[in-house]
Amino acid sequence: MKAPFIFGKSATGKYFVNRKTERKRLQNNFFNGINTILISPRRWGKTSLVKEVIENYPKGNTKFVFIDLFSIRSENSFYSLF
Repeated sequence: MKAPFIFGKSATGKYFVNRKTERKRLQNNFFNGINTILISPRRWGKTSLVKEVIENYPKGNTKFVFIDLFSIRSENSFYSLF
C-alpha cells in the first residue's frame, strides 16, 4: 500500500492539505509587504506552506527567493550564500 503522505521533502499540490487559514494569512502578508517569520519545530511544514502560497500567488512583479539558512553559522557564511 502506498503511503498517502510525503516524507523528507516539501509537500505541494495534491499532497498539501488543509491549512487554509495559514495560507490566506501568509498570502495577505506577501501582498501587503509584511515581513513574516514562521517559527515551529522541524518537519512541521513551514517550507511546504510557503511554497504552496508562492505557487498559487498571483503572477506579477513579485519575485521569491529561497535561501536555506540552517547551516549558516556566521555573518560571512551568510554573505557567501547570499
